[in-house]
Amino acid sequence: MIAITLGCGGKSKPGGGSTDDSGSDEGDGPFTAKEGFKPTAFSVEVRGEGRPVIFIPGLGCPGNIFDDAIERIDAAVDGGIEAHILNLAGFAGEKPIKPPLAAKTRKELIRYIRSRKLDHPIVVGHSFGGFIAYWLGATSSDALGGVVVVDAGPALSDADDEDARRLRNMWAQAGDDEIPVQVKTVYSWMVRNIDRLEPYFETIAKSDRQTIGDSIYELVTTDITDKLDAIEAPTLIVLADGSLQNGYKRMVADIPNKEVVVLPKTRHFVWFDDPDGFAKVVAKFVTAHAPE
Repeated sequence: MIAITLGCGGKSKPGGGSTDDSGSDEGDGPFTAKEGFKPTAFSVEVRGEGRPVIFIPGLGCPGNIFDDAIERIDAAVDGGIEAHILNLAGFAGEKPIKPPLAAKTRKELIRYIRSRKLDHPIVVGHSFGGFIAYWLGATSSDALGGVVVVDAGPALSDADDEDARRLRNMWAQAGDDEIPVQVKTVYSWMVRNIDRLEPYFETIAKSDRQTIGDSIYELVTTDITDKLDAIEAPTLIVLADGSLQNGYKRMVADIPNKEVVVLPKTRHFVWFDDPDGFAKVVAKFVTAHAPE
């Protein structure tokens, strides 16, 4: 069950949660683009100049977990990149909001893109962030230059509502002394090069427990597999070299314009296990899909 906690993996299951696009919680349409729009589901750090690329971290992770990857990608892209690095509400010490976090992030991110007049940015999402990237691509491909999903799928399997509640409670009800141990236990197996991920454990442990639990619940009960054929933007799926890769490949079969790359000898945090390989494949994609 740990594997599905962060991995967003497996085959699709029926009866998923709502994927309604009827409007935002504020009463505006999800694609409103008012100048100066301030998102509530995330904060953003903008760094560098060049091709706009948005980075969405995984469950509980801070945006700066991408720092090394961003530097390498920036150096490999002619003209560089303008990195928009998201910190999701309730993760890594950020102020929490009411759930559902993935759905709110997806709606507010397209508003952010349009309010900032970003020219067809590339969206890079890892794990929980990868699920959001799929969802954004399926509903707003016209605004995107490309979608990069890092070791994530559009649905979870091997879990039902009972599993979803149990996983939510495992995090939401954890005590102060349990959270650091829980983070270390769960996250350590997700990388071969533990020295690169371990410095982030303390920050991840500062995540709001209820937000972590609710986000896992949202993943388990939301299935967007049947929306993937609507992703018109070019899509790159970078997978870890593990047991989930075949399931991911089956799940994304309906994406029209996709490339799937498995980086050998990597686990869930693939850019820590193969920094050069990850940067090379993402930089190549960014370069190949510049705005017309």
